[in-house]
Amino acid sequence: MTHPKVLIDPRLRERYGIKSAGKKRIWITVCSLFIVLAWFIWSGTNFANPDIRSTLISFKVVSDQKISITYKISVKDTEINHSCSLVAKDIDKNTVGEVIDLIPAGSLVAGENQRTIEISTRIPAVNAGIASCQ
Repeated sequence: MTHPKVLIDPRLRERYGIKSAGKKRIWITVCSLFIVLAWFIWSGTNFANPDIRSTLISFKVVSDQKISITYKISVKDTEINHSCSLVAKDIDKNTVGEVIDLIPAGSLVAGENQRTIEISTRIPAVNAGIASCQ
């Protein structure tokens, strides 16, 4: 335990190497917290509002060689071309069909747009999904 006189006298504190917390350590802590908070706010707003958002609504097996998929797409910029890659899979989760749904500029409206597309398959498919949208 340190003697109380050492804690008060600055010469004794220097002699025994007792350093005060000081303003420098507080500023480093405050700046670090501010940077972390700013990054959380930026990443939350950036990734919560993507340019393109797609949602699978349903799929229906039409025949052994076709499956129909219905999905919603919402985009921020309706004045550029968009495309979605739609895939059909068999019971072993192998891709048995794929189609790229090209959406020309101006055909989408602001908000959500629902689309239904048929995918031709080489063998019977059991499910379908959205691989990606650009």
